[in-house]
Parts: sequence; structure tokens; C-alpha cells
Amino acid sequence: MVKKKAIVLFSGGQDSTTCLSWALKNYDHVETIGINYGQRNIIELKARKIILKNIAYNFPKWCKNLKQDHVINFPEYGKLSSSSLTSNRVFKKDKNNLPSSFVPGRNIFFFTIAASIAYNRKINDIIAGVCQTDYLGYPDCRNNTINSLQLTVNLGMESNFNFITPLMWLEKADIWKLACEIGGEKLINIIIDDTHTCYRGERKNLFSWGKGCNNCPACKLRSNGWKQFIKLAK
Repeated sequence: MVKKKAIVLFSGGQDSTTCLSWALKNYDHVETIGINYGQRNIIELKARKIILKNIAYNFPKWCKNLKQDHVINFPEYGKLSSSSLTSNRVFKKDKNNLPSSFVPGRNIFFFTIAASIAYNRKINDIIAGVCQTDYLGYPDCRNNTINSLQLTVNLGMESNFNFITPLMWLEKADIWKLACEIGGEKLINIIIDDTHTCYRGERKNLFSWGKGCNNCPACKLRSNGWKQFIKLAK
């Protein structure tokens, strides 16, 4: 029987961890990619290792499906533009109404790198946690961007990649719900304890939804989603 293979863009955050779990439930060969693009909070790359270890430990059935982890180091990418994620800029809306945390071309770069690795490893399905409903308004998370990019990459590589986005139409509360449906309390605890979301890189304070500063846009989004999830679960 031909194995179903996928490669997951895995940052170490809540969304990519949920996508990784979704992939491990639906594929029997799952590889992961982490990218050092010069982000100011390199802590998320450290979080990846802990998450992979704890998923393997807590979910033995998934462990056999979890294969090679690829880490790409390209820190110079973050110097190509000024963003709150790659410098000490204040988090705010810029004149073009995009958040200062927007890193131009980041997801386009990520998908292209993933496709390059997948090409040589004969993997067609590339999975990522981008979503159209992202309140922060990143244009490279939109469905039409991903569909257009898939077409371009397939033309440019003479391939048949599928860019799969399980979270595309989900809001944060729904992402918490999906994680619970996939892995129950064990997965929820991994997301709370181990994943990293905070733009400021704060890991000292533990809240009901996870570790962070509880004030940056990413923490607020995650916190509000958790509150809605808990409310709906009652």
C-alpha cells in the first residue's frame, strides 16, 4: 500500500501544532519544517523540539507516523524589511492598514521552501496553519493567496503540490475545538504548556490559555479564542 505523505510547516505555535496533529491523524508519513527567518523571538524554534517530543510521548500511535524534522536557517530574511516580529518596532497598524507584525512575503517564502524540500522527497501535500479569519489581517494568509501560490509553484516546479490549510475558515475558538477533537485533553495541555504565540517572547507567565505577556495582539487573540471555546464547551 502506498503511504500517504505530508510535510507540515511547523513553527511551534498553536495553529501549526494543531495542523501537525491533524496531519498525524490523517497521514502515515509526516515530516516537519521549521524556519529561522530572523524572528526576534527565536524561542519558538526551541518550543518546536519540546512539542515534537511530547506529541511522540503522549500519542504512541502518532509517533510511528512522525518522520524527519527539517530546520532551515535563513536569518538574513528578517533583515529585508522592518517588522515587529524581526525588530523592536512597536505593535501597531501601519499606514497601509496592515499590522506592523506583517513580514512581507513570509508565507510565500515558507511555502516555496517547503515545496523545494517536498519536491526532492516526493511529497505532494504541504500543510500549513494559515487562515483567512486571522484577525491580524495578514494578506499572505488569505485563501486566494494560497491558491494562487499553489498554481505558481506547481507551474514553476512542474509538479502537483497540494497546499492544504485545515484552519483556513476557522476562528480561534474553533481551532481550540478542533485540537480538542483531535487529541483531547492531552493535546490541549501540550498547546497550553509548550506552544509559543507571544510576540514579545514572554514565557514566564502561565495563563489558562498558555504562556505569554497577555497583552500583545497574538496573546489577546489566543486568550479570547480560549474564553470563547470554554464558554461554548460548557
